[in-house]
Amino acid sequence: MDGDTMLNLVGAAIVVAVVGGLVVVGLNIAGGSGGTDAPEVNWTVERVNDTAVRIAHAGGDPVRTDDLTVRVESYRRATDWSDPVTESESTVVQASEGSTLRIVWSPGRGDDVIMHSERV
Repeated sequence: MDGDTMLNLVGAAIVVAVVGGLVVVGLNIAGGSGGTDAPEVNWTVERVNDTAVRIAHAGGDPVRTDDLTVRVESYRRATDWSDPVTESESTVVQASEGSTLRIVWSPGRGDDVIMHSERV
């Protein structure tokens, strides 16, 4: 082999390696949580008093507490659910009248899914 042929083969190998690396990075970014779907859950929200609401798991899949967040107007609220949260379990959080409550499933890597959103 002469020098030009060797140089062309090395150049082609580098291009294939770079393109392969970009494909892997692109798939990781686009893939998100690896195809994991959010649990199917029915939630109910009812006002307890002027400053609090009760959130209840009203049926569907269990949800790990590590993956579950309750936010009121973007502020995270503490909950006292057992792990996992299953049907008939409830918690009370502070939420003034007219605020927006969101129940968010966050399995990691920034893949937040709003499971329920309601103005309370």
